[in-house]
Amino acid sequence: MLDIRDVFSNLFGLFLLIGVGYGAVRLRVLPASASKMLSSLLMNVTMPATILTSLVRPYDPAFLRTGGLEVVLGLALYILYGVISALLARPFRVTRERRGLWTFACAFNNNGFMGFPIALALFGEEGLALAVFLGIPFNLLAYTTGATLICMDRSASGDAPPVSWRSILLTVVNGATLLGLILYAAQIPIPEVIDTPLTYLADVTTPLSMLIIGMNLTGGSVSALLRNRDVLSSAFLRLLLLPLLTWGILMLLPVEDPLVIGVTLIIMAMPSPAVTSILAETYGGDTQFASEAVFLSSLLCLVTIPLISLLL
Repeated sequence: MLDIRDVFSNLFGLFLLIGVGYGAVRLRVLPASASKMLSSLLMNVTMPATILTSLVRPYDPAFLRTGGLEVVLGLALYILYGVISALLARPFRVTRERRGLWTFACAFNNNGFMGFPIALALFGEEGLALAVFLGIPFNLLAYTTGATLICMDRSASGDAPPVSWRSILLTVVNGATLLGLILYAAQIPIPEVIDTPLTYLADVTTPLSMLIIGMNLTGGSVSALLRNRDVLSSAFLRLLLLPLLTWGILMLLPVEDPLVIGVTLIIMAMPSPAVTSILAETYGGDTQFASEAVFLSSLLCLVTIPLISLLL
């Protein structure tokens, strides 16, 4: 099992980087708008490099089985989260016009943008590779079932556009994942002349992602959010209730690999995904609520993730 001191040390270092990003915007070293360009750099350049370098490794059938287990676990957990969140929307008195979006913000997590770097920092490249496998059911469900949930909230006068499978599947991150799995299965090494710059780019991913998160946290008012019942309840489910449920399930399942337990629990404890706001805008959801849910859960996870890590 993980040494809890190492967990806190790594998390504290990452959260300091978040503080640097926050301070850079507040002190006007960088404009808040720079986060959009840096996010594009992250998702289209450094993150794919990180995924490739984590997947290209000596062949190990046990690793493939473990990766398959993560896919199955992720698929089951995301579906379970969606069902639980949908059932709890009424008891939590979520406004009818945002129940689908609320369910999405609770059920899905920031597995790539924040989860991958944290998995890399806490568990190394093998942990990151398993986190990439968890991203497969996320991509499958978030942009299909998740988009459908958000469409339920649109006004009667507006028709949401259909789900674009091209935009879902043809992304650089998904391409890097597929290429990495092919290179791994075929045991094709990356030439050193390419591997060296890929490694340099991969090393940028974690600090860059934390800086971007800190920059994005400057855009909300905490005092206003703490008076929004729906935002608070979504953060409670996403950061505490569902991760605790995940831990209970993992303890009941015959999963003996501590790395699988650790990666799954930490990834599933991530805040609401940044794509919540993008999908809300695309499919006619409550964009203000989406932004507030992402902001508050991203802020509170600085406290909840270390607490959840105590269970490891």
